[in-house]
Amino acid sequence: MTPEAMTALLTEHIPLCNFMQMRVVTLQDQHITTCAPFAPNCNMHHTGFAGSLYALAVATGWAMAYHAMTSSGVNGQLVVKDASIHYRLPVKGDITLSATLNEEVTAPLREATLPNKIRLPLIIEIFSENRRSAWLEADYTIIPTHA
Repeated sequence: MTPEAMTALLTEHIPLCNFMQMRVVTLQDQHITTCAPFAPNCNMHHTGFAGSLYALAVATGWAMAYHAMTSSGVNGQLVVKDASIHYRLPVKGDITLSATLNEEVTAPLREATLPNKIRLPLIIEIFSENRRSAWLEADYTIIPTHA
């Protein structure tokens, strides 16, 4: 899937991504980078709105997990089982997010007999003005549908 196709998927099926003007910049087998402008994602204090940062991070992780799932030929339901965000510095400009899946996490996607559930833990980093401002630790779960 191309970054443009993933952006279209997110903005069409998750209206909040469209409002936040989220865009997928790079999408590789095990890495994703997304971005969003500051203006629709700031609060009255002229810093990044915590809810926007959380939603952007969850959507970035979902896109990475969805790409891994579909690239592996796995059909199933993808959900966020658990997520915790950590705010370190205020966001004061445009937002960039990134996440990387490691090889051992994606190994179950390539097994001939899939388990009932596949856990994909991810850390999604949030950057603004070239500084790591926050990060989300999230567990995505794929519930495979067996044909």
